[in-house]
Amino acid sequence: MKKELEKYAEIVIKKGINLYKGQCLNIETSKDDYDFSLILAETAYKNGAKYVNINVLSNDLTKYRVLYSSEYLDYLPYFLTNRYLEQLADDWANIRIDNTSEQDVLKEVPTDLLDKVTKTERFARRRLLEEYGKHKHSWCVICSPNENWAKKSVNGNVDNLWNILKPILRLDKEEPLKAWDEHGKILINRAETLNKLNLKKLEFRSKNCELNIYLTETSIWCGGPHATPDGRYFIANIPTEEIFTVPDYRMTEGKVKCSRPVKIMERVINGVWFEFKNGEVVNFGSDNDTETLEKFINTDSNSKYLGEVALVDKNSPIYKSSVIFNTILYDENAASHIALGNGYPSCLSNGSILKNKEDLLNAGCNVSLVHTDFMIGSEDMTVFGIDRSNKKHTIIDNGIFVI
Repeated sequence: MKKELEKYAEIVIKKGINLYKGQCLNIETSKDDYDFSLILAETAYKNGAKYVNINVLSNDLTKYRVLYSSEYLDYLPYFLTNRYLEQLADDWANIRIDNTSEQDVLKEVPTDLLDKVTKTERFARRRLLEEYGKHKHSWCVICSPNENWAKKSVNGNVDNLWNILKPILRLDKEEPLKAWDEHGKILINRAETLNKLNLKKLEFRSKNCELNIYLTETSIWCGGPHATPDGRYFIANIPTEEIFTVPDYRMTEGKVKCSRPVKIMERVINGVWFEFKNGEVVNFGSDNDTETLEKFINTDSNSKYLGEVALVDKNSPIYKSSVIFNTILYDENAASHIALGNGYPSCLSNGSILKNKEDLLNAGCNVSLVHTDFMIGSEDMTVFGIDRSNKKHTIIDNGIFVI
């Protein structure tokens, strides 16, 4: 497996963040994925990295803080904020290995206290998140195979999980780097096709979904590699199967029941459903944890509005695997989805000139401390696009792209 992990690391460094000679790199990892972070670091140094920092994040540590230091949950030391600002000033690349090994650690932690920690940390990182959201610096979110994730997702060991991941990561191809280039072109071409249609509305229809999502006049579809201001392309999520855009957060209408579980505040929630009116979630529920869902929806004044809509069809290798991976990175790339919370200014044709929150909101782009995806795609889903001359186009028919 080590050689295959090294090939995976090469994909992340060369295609994910597209590291350039002399660039610094920050890697965020859990303790169980530390060994793979070292492989990433070695690969980065071999490809000209100036400095690599590995930051170990732990849900156990968060649990101890919440349980035994609840009066100080709004505190963060200044050096953390200063570190984020230094990363931006010096154009650091960033890799985050999603914490798939500690999924149940925070399950018994009071959600109100966990919410307070999350808000404090997001507020400290707000500038970093804004600039990465505008693709001013390269970043990539990935997962690494570990025993706990394997038990949760495939009820097996790491080898079982790795065999499922290899085709998803295109490591089964003779030339994985070339395969990622080709896949990126498919996603870019699909996004360009939708941009040419000049859509004003999407209609999602299935047994569990009757949802109308309106787009702004400047919404643009994106997919595959993104470009930094200096023209370097990077892939923000590995894997990725989606094309996505910013909806007008003020105009979503309808009802939908999610087709896959979602992880919120480190809790896996099943059977989530929403009702929207004038863009806002006006009613909601779940099968097992509506309390946590409610706390997320009320994170701030805009966390109950959409920031993203994304299209994925059932040709996705993640969908074909039939596995619920219990991580948004993978599960969102198995099905079309919506995201409550922050929108991506990079998905607006004029996003680069929108300077502040007021500009973004006036343009129809949501601004929030959070961004979480909820999967709504299914075998029977059909998606129509209505263009600005009111012509109707079929985009997905019974779960498959027809554009």
